Amino acid sequence: MDSKETFENAKQELYNVDTVIDIKHNPVISAFISSIKKVPIIGDLIDDSLECTLKDFQSKKQQQLLEVISNVPAGIVTPDMVSDVEFIMSFAKTRDAVNKVLNGDKVKYYGNLLVNGYLMEREKIATDEFEEYLELINSLSFRELEYLAFFQECAQRYHGRLIYQNWKEFCRVFENKFPNRNVYFVFKRLQRTGFISEVIETADVEGETLSLDINSIGFETESEFSRFNEIVLKKF
Repeated sequence: MDSKETFENAKQELYNVDTVIDIKHNPVISAFISSIKKVPIIGDLIDDSLECTLKDFQSKKQQQLLEVISNVPAGIVTPDMVSDVEFIMSFAKTRDAVNKVLNGDKVKYYGNLLVNGYLMEREKIATDEFEEYLELINSLSFRELEYLAFFQECAQRYHGRLIYQNWKEFCRVFENKFPNRNVYFVFKRLQRTGFISEVIETADVEGETLSLDINSIGFETESEFSRFNEIVLKKF
């Protein structure tokens, strides 16, 4: 059995593991369904419809995750990789996270984390780092992940720094790519990731009292961003 066939078999076994969180049994959803089911006929119809809709939605997201993983180039994946306990546990945690997302577009980033972290020809990701990156993906919206990826793509041409004219040019391109967004506030908020920082310029202002004039001149990437980009944002 070659490595690709081994991976396909292991992938199918993982897919069949019963680790799916059933949204329908969430306490809030259960309470809602219980109240609706008191309505004759309509209650049962809604219950059945919700059951089918949730299963279909979860299935589509899980399939997306498996498709991302399946794109690993042939010959790279070995039987040891997919039988590794850490990979199996991480797969289960990732699928758990995928089941909770409302936007299926984010699934590709979860898939990247698994593939780049465990299934490529490099040292596998440390458990703590995997969990930190998984939590970061959970906490960021799909758009925010796209913003970070776009910033990294542009900033790497200027050694990770977009300031002065380069920042102004970036803002112009960003506004064309992502309309109706305030570029400054987008990246001001994204500083919470620890991956980017605002670049401030100060100057003494003379007057009755000496004060500082503080101006924002752009943003720059932090050293940790490169690793996150390689594992999560970058396509393999």
